[in-house]
Amino acid sequence: MAIVVFFVAAAMAVAGGIAVITFREPIRCVLSLVVVMIALSILFLLLSAQFVFVVQIIVYAGAVMVLFLFVIALLGPARELARGRLRFQGWLSALFALVFLGLAWAMLQGVQYRQPEQADLNVFGTVQSIAVGLFTSYLYPFELTSILLLVAAIGAIYLSRRESDDR
Repeated sequence: MAIVVFFVAAAMAVAGGIAVITFREPIRCVLSLVVVMIALSILFLLLSAQFVFVVQIIVYAGAVMVLFLFVIALLGPARELARGRLRFQGWLSALFALVFLGLAWAMLQGVQYRQPEQADLNVFGTVQSIAVGLFTSYLYPFELTSILLLVAAIGAIYLSRRESDDR
């Protein structure tokens, strides 16, 4: 049964990812991203990481996507459509994608597979194991992420206030 759930969740994630990049309306893109986040949370649940499953649903599929929807509704789709596309945007994006894939391929040439350490499945994905890793080994990146989110929130407030003053 778990293999069926895995393939259904994987198909949902792939279909949602394709929908994110193919839809033209921003609202549909965000809703497709919610589908991807829910599929990822199901995959975390299959890995017995219940805490990460719940955080994925609450934080990412819930709060972050609602924030994206709010920003899109605040800015309105009319502004985005009025700008139009650049003349060579399609060719430029294809060129950048090829360069990115080439760099990723070159970077992964020297990578060698090694057998991972056996994880203790009694504590894998629990709040305690995540907290130990988060506040010991990954404390610096965790704090940098919180500062980055704070700066992004201040920037969004500044940009929204400046545009509303111009009206």
